[in-house]
Amino acid sequence: MSDPRPAAQQASGPHRAARQAPAPRPGDPDGTADPAETVHPAGTVHPVGTAHPGPVRAAVRSRDPISQAGVTAQLGTVGPDEPAGARPVVVAGPDDEPDILVIVADTVDGWLLAQLEALIGRPSPRPVLVVGQLDDTAGLQAIEAGGLSLVRRSESTATLLREVVRAAARGEARLPTDLLSSLLTRVGRAQRQVLAPRGLTILPLSPRQLAVLRMIAAGADIATIARELSYSERSIKNIVHEITTQLGVRNRTQAVAHAIREGLI
Repeated sequence: MSDPRPAAQQASGPHRAARQAPAPRPGDPDGTADPAETVHPAGTVHPVGTAHPGPVRAAVRSRDPISQAGVTAQLGTVGPDEPAGARPVVVAGPDDEPDILVIVADTVDGWLLAQLEALIGRPSPRPVLVVGQLDDTAGLQAIEAGGLSLVRRSESTATLLREVVRAAARGEARLPTDLLSSLLTRVGRAQRQVLAPRGLTILPLSPRQLAVLRMIAAGADIATIARELSYSERSIKNIVHEITTQLGVRNRTQAVAHAIREGLI
């Protein structure tokens, strides 16, 4: 007698199991996914339940028409090194409300600081500064005025500028690595000489980043850290990358050495 069940229900044994087994997530060695994340097409990761974000609208402001035209052209250029699936950046039209305002200047002067002051208290646009001359003193002035994303004009490429704009749209600050390292050195000195004797502390890293850095300093490997903190190994690797980028170092060993030397952990 023939089996009356539909063909899809007749399959059994290892063949059926093979068809139903979930595929591991791309980039996750153990095939486990963070419960708060989901993978969308093109490899981008967004929180579960959120829509794929639209493009970042960026406007450019400068007293120099040539500089304004050059930076506007950079924003409209997709660089060859731009990661696949990155959130698109578009130049805002005259009737658009931009998400990001790219302010271009030769130095951190009164005009640039006035542009930043005009943005205080407004959720958008967020500022990104492209500055010709940028040393520690000028960087501190800009940061204190709210310019938390800075690019030196000599280092500005289409790929870098668009990535800094995307980061600013996510609420992330981006500084040149040498400037960030110098500022962290000052923070570490203040931590050791001024704050620590008073029982105070400054945390240039997030609590999650500090927890990972402390475990690395104690000799834990990625798998151990992931298990102890209840993250996937992929997430821990991403956090380590964030730490090395923010500290302006090349690897975990340098990150630990820098953090210990500057009194950050």
